[in-house]
Amino acid sequence: MHDKDFNHEPRGEFRGNFSRDTYDPFRHFSRVLMQQGRVQLDSDWNEQVSIFWHYLRGLAKDLGGEHWAPANGQTKGYKITSSNTKGLQDFQIGEGTYYVQGVRCENENSDLRYTTQYGYPFPDSEEIEVGKRYLVYLDVWERHLTYVEDDYTREVALNGPDTAARSKIVWQAKIKVIDEDVGGFKENYQKFLDELGSLKKPGRGQLRARAKKNKTENEKPCLVTPQANFRGTENQLYRVEIHKEGPAGTATFKWSRENGAVIFPIAAFGDTTVTLEHLGKNRPFDLKVNDWVEIVDDFYALRGKAEPLLQVEFIDHESLEVTLKNMQPLNSSGIMERHPYLRRWDHKTDLNDGDLSVVESKGEGIENWLLIENGVEIQFLEIDGGIEKPIYKTGDYWIIPARIATGDVQWPKEMNNISNELISKALHPHGVQHYYAPIDEMTVDGKGQIAKPKDIRRTLKKAWSK
Repeated sequence: MHDKDFNHEPRGEFRGNFSRDTYDPFRHFSRVLMQQGRVQLDSDWNEQVSIFWHYLRGLAKDLGGEHWAPANGQTKGYKITSSNTKGLQDFQIGEGTYYVQGVRCENENSDLRYTTQYGYPFPDSEEIEVGKRYLVYLDVWERHLTYVEDDYTREVALNGPDTAARSKIVWQAKIKVIDEDVGGFKENYQKFLDELGSLKKPGRGQLRARAKKNKTENEKPCLVTPQANFRGTENQLYRVEIHKEGPAGTATFKWSRENGAVIFPIAAFGDTTVTLEHLGKNRPFDLKVNDWVEIVDDFYALRGKAEPLLQVEFIDHESLEVTLKNMQPLNSSGIMERHPYLRRWDHKTDLNDGDLSVVESKGEGIENWLLIENGVEIQFLEIDGGIEKPIYKTGDYWIIPARIATGDVQWPKEMNNISNELISKALHPHGVQHYYAPIDEMTVDGKGQIAKPKDIRRTLKKAWSK
């Protein structure tokens, strides 16, 4: 991992059962070359795909700019028009293609409305009200999908096991109230980003990780204890993820030693129980009493929700029914069509909500290092200098590879100017990276129809045509 902060690069949810993420744009690799007689690693294969997307999306952005639609006669994708439904405060989203930061977004639905988008309503968007002026924009990101969300990806001939996961481009049309005298978003992209402000994801919180401590960081500099190293019996990819968003003291987090990849498809719901399709294939990926879990489905993921975590109270190994402590009765109408499952988290806590508080540390101090397990520690960093306090966003995550061979985590280092020792570098979240583009400004008249629409999409004409 490079010592530069490369987290502006495209990174989706990345929740799979991976060994690590080796992609680093600052190393300027052009491809990965497989050699004969060598062990094959998932990280090499995934890095090749990331390198490819880096160059392809970079080319699209270099040619067309931050956002654009390919010109196709008199039409271009994602045109905003009044809804055909009378009396409904809504609008149509035109079919076609639009590029956002080099990412290709596609809408094949000719009858898609704002309120009929899959997963609507979105938490950081708004309901349409008469008389107000709105900025319509696209929010684009990559969602991690497994066979649970799309069983077509699983080879049935294998009789159960899945293979590779998938990453899918998700785009959502959202709106934000703006003042009458605000505009210029088409010409000035940075002005548009400034208008979104704190809506942008990921957040700007910082975290660093360690397992081995140097003399300055060790509480007893003359004694390096056995606890100063990673002591796990298996190589791990730890995932630290923000649950409830907000500043330090309000925000909470959760962590997984398997990158959040341990999930259990739900077959049925009871009032305080769920019946699972399985309880895990082997020991590192099983479910136990007192584990903390999260009920997830398509809408939960697309809305970026953060409901209280639930604790496993009892497991019936014959019926596969799991009793969850403090579970509230759910409106299960249609939920089975949204691919529900439990996601296991590995932290321990006595708090009812099941998550842990984000506590920041100042500067290069040794306070507020939080023990994950087996010697792995993390520290959230407070930003000095009068800068507005960072907001941690739901879904922000950091991944931390821990290795038995070194007894340490793989994390970039930087020089401590006071002690002249290398210390762990503070990094912004590895993801989930979101990309944004303005596409329209509009008001809504008394009949619930769009009035005074202003198309602010950009168009890239073809360099060559017949």
